[in-house]
Amino acid sequence: MGAIQDSSVGTVPEVSYGTALTASRFYEFVDESFGFEKNIKQGQGIRVSSKVARSPRRVVATTSASGDITIEMVSKGLGTLLHAAFGASAVTSVTTGTYQMNFTLGSTATPPSLTLQKSVVRSDGTIDPYTFSGVVVQNFEIDCPNGDIVALKASTVAKDVTTATTYSTPSYVSSPSLFHFAQGAITIGGTVVAPTTTALASGGTSVANVRDFNIKVDNKLATDRYNIGGAGKMVSPTYGLREVTGSMTVEYADQTLVNAFLSDTELALSLTFTSTESLSTGYAQLQIVLPAIKLNGELPKANGTDLVTAAVDFDVLDNLTATQPIWLVLRTSDAAL
Repeated sequence: MGAIQDSSVGTVPEVSYGTALTASRFYEFVDESFGFEKNIKQGQGIRVSSKVARSPRRVVATTSASGDITIEMVSKGLGTLLHAAFGASAVTSVTTGTYQMNFTLGSTATPPSLTLQKSVVRSDGTIDPYTFSGVVVQNFEIDCPNGDIVALKASTVAKDVTTATTYSTPSYVSSPSLFHFAQGAITIGGTVVAPTTTALASGGTSVANVRDFNIKVDNKLATDRYNIGGAGKMVSPTYGLREVTGSMTVEYADQTLVNAFLSDTELALSLTFTSTESLSTGYAQLQIVLPAIKLNGELPKANGTDLVTAAVDFDVLDNLTATQPIWLVLRTSDAAL
């Protein structure tokens, strides 16, 4: 039996797409919306004396599942989900007790899949598990609102769901640190040295007029792979040409970004959050590195009353020089995803 608030979400990497395993990594999540969809077809054959559509002629031609999950970014326990979101990762020991995880866009045809189990508590305290198999991340975003906690929102699609799997009792990583606004430092422009397997990115031009930051990655998955012989279940989605975009709110302090917008100048951007959690070497850190962005945005607009700010949107591009268009780097005490 559980309390009303004792809902849980856990995942485990699948060995084979759609073959469910027991969830082993659980998240302290903000919200979730995992659900199930039926593609219902109603037979249209005419029959004497029928007043309404007939039950025996209703079929379920295909099914799918999908949903979002929002999680606050922490220093431990997110490797499995971040790997599923980006598609590729490397974990390297920096020193004993300090590890660096580098997440990049996967280069395989199909994304890594997860088994995900969520639990929902009834009014009488009964805990009902819902187990989703073949879960892949369709798109995701990392958001740093002004004066708030950094959050990851992942939108997923899945092959199937069942209520027959046994409930997995959640266990959580010990004492993770939250990454938040006050820990952030951002560079825009200048020369950014790409991260290695054991070192964060460095360099760039530090700025102090960015109020918030958001980055979105659309994996452009082909989710229409329903084939005869597949019992109406989705075949593993494949990657398309991915789209990475971002946005910032910027105080109008100089014309640097205005000029970059007008001339469509390529800029490098890095955003680093440094926590107070001590590791054997340094502190737990989170870093987003974008070697090549181009601004869309807008010109600043005078209002006569308030400080002038501008919404700056940007595209993340491949400049054919950097080895990756985006890195997410996590310094952590986790030795594995």
